[in-house]
Amino acid sequence: RANGAYKVVGDQQEVLFDVSSGDSVTIRRMGNEFHVQRQNTVRSSSALRLVPQNDTTMIEVQSWEHRPSWNLQLNDNQFRGILEIRLVNDAVVFINELSIEYYLRGLAEVSNDSALEKQKALAVLARTYARFYMQEENRKFPGFPYDGSDDPDIFQRYLGYGMEKRSPNWVGAVTLTENEVVTYQGKLVKTPYFNQSDGRTRSAKEVWGWTNTPYLQSVPDPWCSGLELKGHGVGLSGCGAEAQAKSGKTYDDIIKYYYQGVEVEEVE
Repeated sequence: RANGAYKVVGDQQEVLFDVSSGDSVTIRRMGNEFHVQRQNTVRSSSALRLVPQNDTTMIEVQSWEHRPSWNLQLNDNQFRGILEIRLVNDAVVFINELSIEYYLRGLAEVSNDSALEKQKALAVLARTYARFYMQEENRKFPGFPYDGSDDPDIFQRYLGYGMEKRSPNWVGAVTLTENEVVTYQGKLVKTPYFNQSDGRTRSAKEVWGWTNTPYLQSVPDPWCSGLELKGHGVGLSGCGAEAQAKSGKTYDDIIKYYYQGVEVEEVE
């Protein structure tokens, strides 16, 4: 169901149903097809697209249980934009199609109460990371009908509209840095980041053997001295970024400290 009108579109671009605000459809997998039922009418297609009437319409997947452990009253099952349902390697996959700026709003990469300049730095880095892997020559998932994943071990932690609703400061950081990315010699770069260092970051060569990322060098991270390394250690350190932000550093300062020789610039 959704809080606005939407269309259910089949694999031949045909409209299977026009659905009003608050109404719902039931979707079941039957072999290699999906059966869509609205009231007493059932229609079938090998893939489906739920297309909202506008950007303020949120689609809720009522059967999806994705509750944060710290508050089981919440359920991250609402999504802005188009929701596509299809089979990939015989598994049912939900693909949320939306602009990159709206996508960023739904990321759970930093807490809402973190220092604003840290959040702005993370917004720029997350945007750069996503845009880098959307480029045809760098695609993270070549041959698949999507550009990213909601698995933070593979891509980024995307939760959808629920995250956007409860993290207004993060949404503000995304908005304040709209279209800003990190570049090195005029090109988008890989921008890994992690939670906490033990007093220094690691170079990408040291951790992953990368030899083509001169901007990912080891730098001192004294704000985290004496702590345990949490994460891979490459790029921005979360605890160091928080301390720098609280000391008055801007998000540009923070990014350029952890990524050597880069620029922060706006792109289309």
